[in-house]
Amino acid sequence: MKYRMLAMTLVLILTGCGGSKSGSGSTEAGSFSGAPKWFMNPPKSGEVIYAVGAAKKQNPSLALNAATQRARDEIARSVNVKVQNMMKDFMQESGAGDNAQALEFTESVSKQVADVSLSGSVRAKTATGKDGTIYVLVEYSLDGARQAALAEVKKQEALYNEFKAEQSFDDLEEAIRNMK
Repeated sequence: MKYRMLAMTLVLILTGCGGSKSGSGSTEAGSFSGAPKWFMNPPKSGEVIYAVGAAKKQNPSLALNAATQRARDEIARSVNVKVQNMMKDFMQESGAGDNAQALEFTESVSKQVADVSLSGSVRAKTATGKDGTIYVLVEYSLDGARQAALAEVKKQEALYNEFKAEQSFDDLEEAIRNMK
C-alpha cells in the first residue's frame, strides 16, 4: 500500500502539475531534479501515513499552502476514496462491401472524491528547490485516523438515537390522538 501511495503521488504530481515555467503555478516533471530526497522517497511507517506535495507559484505563501493541500489530498485518498467510473464504447458501420466505413469511439472517465477529516495532520518538512518550487512532507498519525473514525461512529450513533427518540415522540402523539 505504501508503494501504491508513492506511485499515486508521483502520478498525481506528474500529471496534475505538468505545465510551463511561466509562473502559472505548475511545476514540470523536470523540475523534480532539485527535489529533496524525502520528496522522491517519503518515509515509511506502520503508525504514520506520509505524503508529499509540490507547487511553484509567484507567491511563496500560496505555494506552501498549495503544496501542503496536495499532500493532504493524497493522504485523504489513501484513507478513504470514492471512485466513480464510466466507460462508453460506440461502434458504427455504414455502407456495403468495399464502400463500407466503420467508426469506433471509446471514452473512459474516472473521478475520485475523498471526504475525510484530517485533524492532526501536520506539515513535517518543507524545502525550496532551486527553481522556487516548494516541497512539503505531511504526516498523519494512524492513531489520529482511528480517533477520527471513532468520533464519526459516535456522531452517527448520536444522530440515530436522536432520530429514534423523535420517532418515539411522534408515535406517542399519534397514540394520544387515536385515544379520542
